[in-house]
This record gives sequence, structure tokens and C-alpha cells, in this order.
Amino acid sequence: MDWLSPLVALTGVLLGAGAAALADHRRWRRESVTRLLELRTALYAEYLVALENTGQDLLRVLRTHPAADRAEAAETAFAGSGLGAVRQRIHVLAPLDVVHAANVVFRGLRHARDYVASADRQDGQGLRGMKDEVGTLRDGFQQAVRDDVRGLLADRASWSR
Repeated sequence: MDWLSPLVALTGVLLGAGAAALADHRRWRRESVTRLLELRTALYAEYLVALENTGQDLLRVLRTHPAADRAEAAETAFAGSGLGAVRQRIHVLAPLDVVHAANVVFRGLRHARDYVASADRQDGQGLRGMKDEVGTLRDGFQQAVRDDVRGLLADRASWSR
């Protein structure tokens, strides 16, 4: 009995099925990394917009509200942009270095909120220092985000081959 022909045919079928399964897995992995990249990119942009809006709202409170009303107005401005809710989504979806950077800049803005609540409106040097501090923390967040996005792009590219 000639076993060679059926054995070769079976080997061909197994190799074809394995190649198809591998191609399907690579396509699934590439698509899932692409979805994660899109999701995180939108989330990071949303957080940066909320950071900017919160900072602008706090500055507006400092410039327009009398000292007696500033603490409550600063708290309202801080809570108004939904920054905390976006940060919680970052906790779920982002890697730890991005989570840490988001927490650091969030605490920096909380410090800015406290500064606005009690600051002398005429203290230009203190305000510049606060802006610089928050800006530096925001830059750290942006760098962590860039690193994460670059990593996801590299991961996606590796699954394209």
C-alpha cells in the first residue's frame, strides 16, 4: 500500500491550515492593537484638553473673582472639566507610566486650584511659578503618552510582517 501520497496530502492540508490560522492571528492582533491605539489616543487628547480647560478656568477665577469667592469658584472650575473622570479611564486603559504621569499632573492642578483659592491676584511671580510647574508636569505626561503611542505603533508594525 502506498502511504506516501496520502501523507504528503495530509501534510499539505496541515501546513495550509496552520498558515491560515497564523495569518488570522496576526491580522486579529494587528487590528486589536490598532483599536487600542485609537482608543488611547482619543483618551489622551481628551485628558490634555481637560487639563488645558481646567488651567484656563482656574486662571479666569483668579482674575475675575473676589478673594472671598475664589475658593468655591476654584473648586467648581477644577471639577467642571471632568478631568477626574478622564483620569479614571486612563487608570483603566493606560500603562503604568502614563497613569503615574496623569496622576502627577492632576495633583499639580489640584495644587494650582489651592493656589488660586488663596493667592494674591497681584502676585505675578507666584502665578508664573505655578504655570511653569503645571506646564512641566503636563510636558511629562505628554512625553509618557508619546512613548506609549510609539510603542503601540511599533507593536502594530511588528504584527504587520
